[in-house]
Amino acid sequence: MLGTMAKAASKPSALIDTRVIYCGDNLEQLRKLPAACVNLIYIDPPFNSNRNYEVFWGETKEKRAFEDRHASTQAYIEFMRSRCVELRRVLKKTGSFYYHCDDHASHYVKQMLDQIFGQNQFLNEIVWKRTGARSDAKRWNQLHDTLLVYTGGGEYVWNPQFEEYSEDYVATKYRFTDSDGRIYRLDNMTSPNPRPNMTYEWKGLLGQVATKMTLCSMRFAVAGQRLLPRKT
Repeated sequence: MLGTMAKAASKPSALIDTRVIYCGDNLEQLRKLPAACVNLIYIDPPFNSNRNYEVFWGETKEKRAFEDRHASTQAYIEFMRSRCVELRRVLKKTGSFYYHCDDHASHYVKQMLDQIFGQNQFLNEIVWKRTGARSDAKRWNQLHDTLLVYTGGGEYVWNPQFEEYSEDYVATKYRFTDSDGRIYRLDNMTSPNPRPNMTYEWKGLLGQVATKMTLCSMRFAVAGQRLLPRKT
């Protein structure tokens, strides 16, 4: 062998080895982890769908299967409760927890998580539309899954996500260019229903510059955005 043996990459975390994938019952593995050691948890557990699932995995087409059957909804909740208690224990105060479920038990899951994490730690219910509309004979379409989001109880980490506007959106909405070459759009900043307690003077104007949208527009202006009133 030429040269020296490379050292193994150092652990990204001082609390747990994040380079390891644990296989087996997650409850047993969770109990081995120290408290408050994880920043982000996402789980996609059984949905209490009362069905059996199987899939052919990888290039070898290995058959893998699991049962999503429980004696009752209460039995399902108790099955998940012990695991969620452990997940709450290992979550850092700055962390976030995402529970992926659907309409089979989402309302029961929400009550359970309120008890474990605390109602005040509930952050969001995310609705994910996973399929398009179709024709069902005797019921409304079930088109979405639900993600219930909780925080660890402290100043949780939140990283805002941004995307560039599409070229079509910019061409359609930002149709004007100022003398400095910056593009902008015209908009109406007056309120259709002004109220005295939400009326402010801004840039010499007083009166109908009063909605939340207007206040948001003010903040953009302070930040240096060029905002122009609608032409009349």
